[in-house]
Amino acid sequence: MASQTDRPAVFSGLQEGALVLADISGYSKFVAQTEVDHSWSILHELLDTMVRSVQGRMDVSQVEGDAILFISGLSTPDVIAALERTFIDFHRRLRDMQTVTTCPCNACANIGILKLKFIVHHGKFSRQRLGNVEQLHGTDVIVAHRLLKNTVPSKEYLLVTDAVLERLPADTRRRFHPHTEEFDLGAISGGYEEIAYVWQEAEAVERKRVLPDEALVNSEITVDAPPDLAYRRMLQPKVMERYLFSDSVEAQPGARGEDLGSEFHCHHGGSLVNMRVVSADPGRELTIIADQPTVMHITTRFVDSGDGGTRVLRSFLWEEPADPDVAQSVRQMMEGIVVAGEGAIKSVFEDAR
Repeated sequence: MASQTDRPAVFSGLQEGALVLADISGYSKFVAQTEVDHSWSILHELLDTMVRSVQGRMDVSQVEGDAILFISGLSTPDVIAALERTFIDFHRRLRDMQTVTTCPCNACANIGILKLKFIVHHGKFSRQRLGNVEQLHGTDVIVAHRLLKNTVPSKEYLLVTDAVLERLPADTRRRFHPHTEEFDLGAISGGYEEIAYVWQEAEAVERKRVLPDEALVNSEITVDAPPDLAYRRMLQPKVMERYLFSDSVEAQPGARGEDLGSEFHCHHGGSLVNMRVVSADPGRELTIIADQPTVMHITTRFVDSGDGGTRVLRSFLWEEPADPDVAQSVRQMMEGIVVAGEGAIKSVFEDAR
């Protein structure tokens, strides 16, 4: 008889929390009509986007084809907020992929048919591991999966059970339409919310460019390199470390491996500044959004100086604090950082001669 330690299946104790299924709607039709290699690449990028979006807030339990099963110990309102952010991140990456894609194949041409829906349940489960593969067990896990096949009259929604609704504040509960599904488990009741508006509202307020006359600070230097090379160097992590005065910069590729949507995580001592490319016209213009010390947009323009060099023009705009003294302090700090950055950028190109 095998000992307890010889058994390949290892169970953890019973846990309680959120069970979330994020499912890419329309993928089966997408694959059936398109090239398999490109469709898989597109799916992989979208799944990776969702995983990175909830990193630190939810754990990936299983990847199930075009869906991911997440578990989380967050409060239920925080789970809903995290999923709304993920919905935005998904659609932003989908849009950026469409923007940069030049491939004429059916897969690349039909990226826009993909949608995203979420099933959310709160319950108890155990975690079983077979080698490196984890499986969740329990009736509540079955409930979440049953709800993937439902009659919700929408393609993009949050479908939640009563166990989730009862953990939400009243104003959030009111957003959900009552809904019940009948399965072999019996009736499962809860509610759904159509969530296309979440991305529409986020996209409507996105900024893609800072014009010089609206910037809080403008900067101009000339470097000894043609515009295409100057543009490329400004996005190299080792170069960014120098002009951002960062200990290290970690880069994450953008949509389809291009600049648009690429992310940079800049470490400054114990703090972390997250930056993302929100618009890119290679060799001409680049706009980045940063989340520290306040939400900030930086547009960099690359203009041929006529002698083999490039005028690098940067325009900075940030959300000014309501307190006038704090706002003035932030402006003074930014003016100092911009001036110091000019010197650092010049030295980068001088060292590269």
